Amino acid sequence: MTSFAGRIGRWAALSMAAAVLAACSTTGNNDVGTTTPEPTDPGVLSATDIRSILSGKSWNFQGPNNSGTTLYAADGTSLVEVNGKGTTKGTWTTKDGQLCESFSPAPFLPNGVPLTCYPFSGTGGTYQAGKATFTLAG
Repeated sequence: MTSFAGRIGRWAALSMAAAVLAACSTTGNNDVGTTTPEPTDPGVLSATDIRSILSGKSWNFQGPNNSGTTLYAADGTSLVEVNGKGTTKGTWTTKDGQLCESFSPAPFLPNGVPLTCYPFSGTGGTYQAGKATFTLAG
């Protein structure tokens, strides 16, 4: 007959073995204990790509409610001119597949806009950020 302490020790050893085996279950490759990373969507622009596309350039935008021009400065600030409404300043950053922007209050935007991220995609000088289309300002 095994003592209580012996049974607890055996139970702990079996539990540890079960945990190790679970970690070594099939992961889609033959390397025990490793995982295969999910493939990256080749159509998603990286944060670096988006920053490179926008930075230091002026872009015309056309959205469902506004149009105008945005200058995306390399330091993460922006200057936005909304046609027929006026100008405001903002900040911008990027994430993989996303453009994130905030806007300061202005007469036409009394509360400003907090940092909001939108899906960003496109090629060849035409890009989509949320519902807005961006083309390089000439």
